[in-house]
Amino acid sequence: MKTHPFLNNTAIKYKGLTLVLLIVILFTSLAQFASFALIQQHLISYYGVEPEDISMSLMVMYAGIISFLPIQFRLLRYFTMRKYLITTLFLGILINIGSFATHDIVIFIVLRFFQGIVVGTIVGSMLIVIFSIQPGEKGSLVGSSILFVIILTTAAIIGILSSWVTVNMNWNFTYYGLISLQILALLICYLIFQPKRQQRPYPLYQMDWAGGLFFANFSISLAYVMIYGPKQYWFSSPSILKTSIFCFVMLVFFIYRQATLKRPLIDLRVFKYGKFILGLFLLILFYGIKDTINLIYGYAGGILGWSSADVVELGLYNSAGVIIAIWFSVKMILKNKLNVPKLILAGFSLMVFYNLWMYWSLTPNLSFVDLALPVFIQGLASGFIFLPVMIFTMSAVPKFTGFTAIIICAYARFIATLNSISGFYTLQLNYNNEYREGFLGHLTVEDPNFIQSSLNNQNLFLSKGYTIDQANVLSNIMINKAAGIQGQLLTNRTIFMIGSLLLCFAMLLFVGFIIGSKIRTLRNQKSNLRYNTVLLINESE
Repeated sequence: MKTHPFLNNTAIKYKGLTLVLLIVILFTSLAQFASFALIQQHLISYYGVEPEDISMSLMVMYAGIISFLPIQFRLLRYFTMRKYLITTLFLGILINIGSFATHDIVIFIVLRFFQGIVVGTIVGSMLIVIFSIQPGEKGSLVGSSILFVIILTTAAIIGILSSWVTVNMNWNFTYYGLISLQILALLICYLIFQPKRQQRPYPLYQMDWAGGLFFANFSISLAYVMIYGPKQYWFSSPSILKTSIFCFVMLVFFIYRQATLKRPLIDLRVFKYGKFILGLFLLILFYGIKDTINLIYGYAGGILGWSSADVVELGLYNSAGVIIAIWFSVKMILKNKLNVPKLILAGFSLMVFYNLWMYWSLTPNLSFVDLALPVFIQGLASGFIFLPVMIFTMSAVPKFTGFTAIIICAYARFIATLNSISGFYTLQLNYNNEYREGFLGHLTVEDPNFIQSSLNNQNLFLSKGYTIDQANVLSNIMINKAAGIQGQLLTNRTIFMIGSLLLCFAMLLFVGFIIGSKIRTLRNQKSNLRYNTVLLINESE
């Protein structure tokens, strides 16, 4: 039996079980990220900070992932996989212990960055191992599909566990669960990986540590600007202005190093390919508009008053849609790669349908049944879009660019998430103010609807024993609350419509590219046919 470069013989013998164990390791890693996204209110009260600070801690963790990812692919070729992963998991456990012990938000954010490095290391390693146990192109397809499914289902599964912990005990007992998962992953690594390296280690000369440092500073400063900028009125704030300048300088330094080094972290030549740029645009747009699902979760929790467990249960329908669509996409792509554009168009069409559905049906009293189907359809759309767009994007560049396409796609996810955080906040702020001012024009004694609503509310409170003055005050509170809810619903509907229009534009752009590519291919075929015909004529003469 040929020795596997990473796994021991027992693990190779039971390949199906090994794949399950690799997925468990991947899950334990991504759980470190997903868990804190679902207990933000507890973190806010524990540290006494604003929601933006918790968003910053999450995005700093993401910055750690993408900053170390290109370095990680080089380190994997030097160290023994088992020792490498065990050491990384042990460091992750220490970071969780530090996070559990600290009460300082700054220290917590710094620890989140290093935990991001740990997560990026394990995720990158698992992808390489999963790729290696599947033959040829099937390995990258299966690995990518597994990663995306785990990313979404982890949020739902960890959400259920986190909700149970926060209801039944102190929220920071979540750390005990995360550390237990890391210990489980550590034991699995010890059991299935080779104790010694089976291949000659790749020398670590000319590693671009400076480039990684530049990018880490760029990504963290960009996160700061995008998260805190909307509340500080952007460049009118000195801190935002200075951070923006620093962010730009770090980006220039990073790009300069990548353009001049012999062995850069990323190969900038990939940007010469129009298909790659189009794929990145589709990916960024998809990631940004996909996050409108958070508007539904926010609506369910904030307006309908659902518990976190109910919101997580709704998220399970979304995860089910993703899993079904990913499974179908893998089958179709393995059957014929020409199905990739069809899947992309099907996914974007479903995403447009979902956005328009929510635009027309969003009211203050939707039930779980009313939301389950559109949320499921959004999951289907996400599954049909993500994997085909990733394949479309990565197939646009030659193999000599290495992991550059994967790394830049991870950068795109980071930027799209920041854009959705900043963009949705800004859109909601602007449209809420606009609709609120519109409502204020009707909240006058001249408006018959206002008078009737006020009288109905006053009579209701009077019937419950309140005085006239109390009934009048409570009636005004109810009308203001109703106006606020209506303003938020109209804002959400507007965002859904904007998303639909952007998706339609992306579909037209994609169809235009496909048609243009076919026309160019036909022209090239005709030119080659004419050239060959001329050669045959010349040879016959």
